[in-house]
Amino acid sequence: MISSSQRAQAGRGRGSTCARLARTLLLASLCVFSSAILAAPKTDVVVLLNGDRITGEIKSLEYSQLKLSTDHMGTIYIEWDKIASLQSSQYLLLERTDGTRYYGQLVAGEGDSTLQVVRSLDEPVASVDMAVVVRAQPIEGGDLIDRLDGYVSAGLDMAKASDRRSIDLAGGLSARTRVRAWSIDGSVNLTDDSAGDTSERYQLQGNYRQFHRDRKFYLGFGSLERNTELDLNLRTMAGGGYGRYFVQNNHAEWLGGLGMAYSHENYTGGETFDSVEAVLTTQFKLFRYDFPETDIGGSLTLLPSLTKSGRYRAEADLRAKYEFVDDLYFELKVYGSYDSEPPLADSEQSDYGLTTSLGYSF
Repeated sequence: MISSSQRAQAGRGRGSTCARLARTLLLASLCVFSSAILAAPKTDVVVLLNGDRITGEIKSLEYSQLKLSTDHMGTIYIEWDKIASLQSSQYLLLERTDGTRYYGQLVAGEGDSTLQVVRSLDEPVASVDMAVVVRAQPIEGGDLIDRLDGYVSAGLDMAKASDRRSIDLAGGLSARTRVRAWSIDGSVNLTDDSAGDTSERYQLQGNYRQFHRDRKFYLGFGSLERNTELDLNLRTMAGGGYGRYFVQNNHAEWLGGLGMAYSHENYTGGETFDSVEAVLTTQFKLFRYDFPETDIGGSLTLLPSLTKSGRYRAEADLRAKYEFVDDLYFELKVYGSYDSEPPLADSEQSDYGLTTSLGYSF
């Protein structure tokens, strides 16, 4: 049996290595995030129901709000049902409530709240009712850097009574094309207290989706995870499956998926375990545009083991994000991990926490 003190000694070397790695990854991420991204020409035209015309660059449509970047008014948000027509030379990906997607440029319409989509020279112009469009996103060409979206956030929590400190860092990159999307997200959580107890939690996750009709998609995923609270030095996981959007409208989004994954676990003391797991996952997102702009979301993933009867793991999080200045936000997040039968008999079964942070998205 490995004692707690032996585990601590074994983990210090690895912990310092992980800490150096985390700092290196953070610095590399900040270099990527600080790279300048060229904006598209501001030649898109928005015609409102009252006849006003606004020229700018369409950035996105989500949750009944069109995000438009202008030269003289900065970035503005226009309620979707107040727009009579749109004209854009950008190539936009439009999604309807039933999952149907259109890709093309927008030409001037008759002001009857329909979008006129030019898909190609060989196809007739498609007339799409704006009332059923839930999302619009420019699909940019050129170099990879021109197609990236991302975010960074940082938080520091302190409690005088217990002399407890917690540092939280997170960042991510994502990109979308006509038929696929991918994302990479990383986070670091370091906690210590007056007793000298220190816990480390590192996560790096990658996701890929290949879209099909009727809101369905293939998915692939992989992750690296370290959690000293659970005596976990490193867990490597990779898998794939199938998913579907159950709800996709201007106020909410809900999807689910199932698949299989392979995981390799390395625990304190050198013990290693390999397993095949089923994967059941669901995610939701709710949005309110009224000030403060609020984005509430969460996810739950169950991973019953197919190689060790009776064992299952669960990962969950719930977060609320409030945007108080354009692209700047405050985030509150609750997370939890659970293992019904940890490979080490005296390991903790669960880990959970609450973090607060300030972030910037681009």
